[in-house]
Amino acid sequence: MINTEWYSIRTLTLPATAVALLITFFIVWLILRLQFSKKWSELYSDAIFTFIIVWKLSLLVTDFKTVVNNPITLLYFNGGTMGVLLGVIVAFLQIWRKRQSLQLEEQEMIAGNWAIILTQSIYQMLAVLFNDNNTSSEVITLAVLSVVTLVILWRLIAVKQALILYTISYLIVAIFQPLGIGQTAVAVSVILLCLGLTIQHERINVGGKK
Repeated sequence: MINTEWYSIRTLTLPATAVALLITFFIVWLILRLQFSKKWSELYSDAIFTFIIVWKLSLLVTDFKTVVNNPITLLYFNGGTMGVLLGVIVAFLQIWRKRQSLQLEEQEMIAGNWAIILTQSIYQMLAVLFNDNNTSSEVITLAVLSVVTLVILWRLIAVKQALILYTISYLIVAIFQPLGIGQTAVAVSVILLCLGLTIQHERINVGGKK
């Protein structure tokens, strides 16, 4: 989804996509806190904090010279696409490191499933609503992702199948978006799919059921 709008919060100006992402993080955290055990909302908030820190500091990797010459740029800029991917990967590794402390039962896997799917779905829908893009791509994004998300969450499809179904649905939706399947969100979706499948595989290995 192409960012077309900017929003000002006091002296800070953020792109609509960043605003959508921050609101998404809060909504998903709140849902996890209300719907599941406290440890999942805490795990999610820790992962999000890690993502944001790495995303912002990734500017040191992508434009080290500018940061050295003007450190204040860390407050206003980030590492862009590279920063997003680095943030997701580091958050992925953080969750993987904590996997032994998770109770990998079916109900717990459902919590992780909700976190992965809701984060992507809510972000995509908010990004559509906050920006002004092609009408057809916006309608397709809102319609397809809302229906698929509701079906998955309320019909409680098996975790592995749910993650695969959502990712495939999003890839189809991405084809109709301005940036196509080459956009950063697609790569993030694939990484999150791998995270979900990896944790599911771990659960099975320690004696859980599919």
